Amino acid sequence: MALQSKAALAAAALIVSALAALAQSALPTIDIEKQCRNRAKASQELMGDKTVPAGLYERCKKSEEEAKAAMVKAWKDIPAKYRTMCIRPADHSPSYVEWIACLEMNIGVKKLRSGN
Repeated sequence: MALQSKAALAAAALIVSALAALAQSALPTIDIEKQCRNRAKASQELMGDKTVPAGLYERCKKSEEEAKAAMVKAWKDIPAKYRTMCIRPADHSPSYVEWIACLEMNIGVKKLRSGN
């Protein structure tokens, strides 16, 4: 029984270490052009009108590039727990815009809780 407990503890420590390493790593890279093409295409299909998303790709690309630049600039100052919570490229369609929104919400909640 003690051997199983030690093995479980070792496995838990390994998982925590892996998560900590992930949180400290560099900002994941997203293929912005591919993501924006896919979003524009999905919008076209959803609306059933090829003229509706005119300029959507360009706006998407610009927004993603601006969000990425902001995240790169602030990366070292983003707390590891927020990185782990918000930056999850494998969970859903990754987006710098969504990630930065998640980070900003967490920072805002922290400020509200501290009374600042």
